[in-house]
Amino acid sequence: MPQFDYYANPNRHSRDWAPYIVDLQHDMLSSLRTRIMAPLVVVKPSREPMMRGLNPVVSIDEQPYFVSTSEMASVPVTELSELRGNLSAHRGELLAAVDVLFTAV
Repeated sequence: MPQFDYYANPNRHSRDWAPYIVDLQHDMLSSLRTRIMAPLVVVKPSREPMMRGLNPVVSIDEQPYFVSTSEMASVPVTELSELRGNLSAHRGELLAAVDVLFTAV
């Protein structure tokens, strides 16, 4: 499973506000049964990201989403069935956001 692939959110409780989740785990660990995922949250005027460095904004089909790195979670690979695309073009921003979360840098 390639790093930065994004999938339809398998969680029906959060799917309305976060329709996708993105894989932040490195490919070298693809043999694990889980992946570290972050929700892609629909950007709305009433729901702006609080910190751009922590929550980079990406566009999917001209709709902006912010990556909610503070809500990363382990998701079983068996739940990741609907691959939608890849965000590797945003690699630098995504890794920087994870760095901000863990090291405040």
